[in-house]
Amino acid sequence: MNNKLVNLGLIFEKLAKKNKNQILIAFCDKEKYSYNYVNELSNKYLNFFRKKNIYEGDIISLESTKNISVYAMVIACLKGGITYSFIDHSDNSKRKKLILQKLKPKINFVFDEKNKIKDSYFLSKKKIDLISNKKILKNKIKNKSYVAYVMFTSGSTGFPKGVKISHKNLKYFINWTKITFNINKKTIMTNINPLHFDNSVFDLYACIFNSSQLIPVNKNEIFDSKTLFSKLFNLKCNLWFSVPSLLNILINLNTPKIFKTNNFKTLIFGGERFPIESVRKIFKYITKCKIFNVSGPTECTCMCSAHEVSKNELFSSNDIFIGKINKYFKYKISKVKKNDSIGELLLEGPAVSCGYINDKQISKKSFYMHKNILGYKTGDLVNENKKKLLKIIGRVDNQIKFMGHRIELEEIEKKINLVFNLSDCLILIKKQKQYPYSKLVLLTDSKLLNYELIVKKLASYLPNYMIPSEVRLIKSFHYNKNNKIDRNKNKNF
Repeated sequence: MNNKLVNLGLIFEKLAKKNKNQILIAFCDKEKYSYNYVNELSNKYLNFFRKKNIYEGDIISLESTKNISVYAMVIACLKGGITYSFIDHSDNSKRKKLILQKLKPKINFVFDEKNKIKDSYFLSKKKIDLISNKKILKNKIKNKSYVAYVMFTSGSTGFPKGVKISHKNLKYFINWTKITFNINKKTIMTNINPLHFDNSVFDLYACIFNSSQLIPVNKNEIFDSKTLFSKLFNLKCNLWFSVPSLLNILINLNTPKIFKTNNFKTLIFGGERFPIESVRKIFKYITKCKIFNVSGPTECTCMCSAHEVSKNELFSSNDIFIGKINKYFKYKISKVKKNDSIGELLLEGPAVSCGYINDKQISKKSFYMHKNILGYKTGDLVNENKKKLLKIIGRVDNQIKFMGHRIELEEIEKKINLVFNLSDCLILIKKQKQYPYSKLVLLTDSKLLNYELIVKKLASYLPNYMIPSEVRLIKSFHYNKNNKIDRNKNKNF
């Protein structure tokens, strides 16, 4: 990658000239798009943005749907110094409105008319065709690092947080993915992760900017085993990246045969606990694969570590390392107690986000400067062995990883207190022997609450994965000296 270029849009133009006729995105055998086609289409969308008075420094939101226009619009944003953010419009909760209020996009682009809300722009097929058929006008692209995208995560204050990631952050990340996973022209990657989900950053940037090919997979295809198998086999996918939950779902649906294609060379899992039991079940199909466990906060550009899992480790360990920290990070382990091997992981370096959008106070709590280098307090409690391999032991706060999502338990609790006019409640995560191996439990002293009621009421405020699957009634809570619920004393209900 050209070291003098920092604008990823300019870098993509160089790649498009070099890989002109190479396929970049394939939805199926009959729908494939070359690097050159996507480059030209992105230029047309950049012209379109300017006609809509969207310029350098502006923010837009994009409906989280997978079509060729969306991918071209991402490239157009990079070229024009426009910040984009993917919005999950299938989530009809008030949380989505809070996200848009925090983001303050100039225009909210949607591809489905039913998702139109205030300040939305509906990109109908007719409008898309008009844009696609326009002549390409020359665009001046500045060689400058802008904020590329904003990715929203759960917040302990009860409101989602928008993480800002720059072109410069991504450039370091792209180089690392190329070396770590040997991504090149022969790599054909799945894009199974939803675009509004942090893992999709790997799908888009590790693929597009390492001259690889991307295979978008939609939600309806994932749960149709015949369609999924046929697509992955026919398009010869050889790199898989997903949350462990998805592999567990496929095993439960009795569809491990998708890994029988013998095409896969690399399997990567990240976003929650490595799926040891499920990988063991498909191991006979993937003996020639490299298997990785990856980890990293959204605030540090998707990933900060990767660990190649050996056969010996897979079948002898109950807990897998997250590996060594990427070389472009400096890291510290801030010990909780003296002479203790466990501490909070602190990351410093050029892939650390510049903070949360429109949220200076929350940014100050999590980010810091050390010798003019940005640092981030991950909240992950880790220990390190003699080989510098890390394991995640827990958290310093009440954040959890559930179904691939990062959730602040306080966000759920504050919404429940608000909706049901309660003074206190508690959300706990309980382990289970079978998939999904854990569940969210609401602990309450209110006799008025039951499972059916909370599902009905909370659906307007929270996405499905944040709604508790069980309600437990207790006589009273245990409180600490500050008159706050003592989470530890209440966890053994």
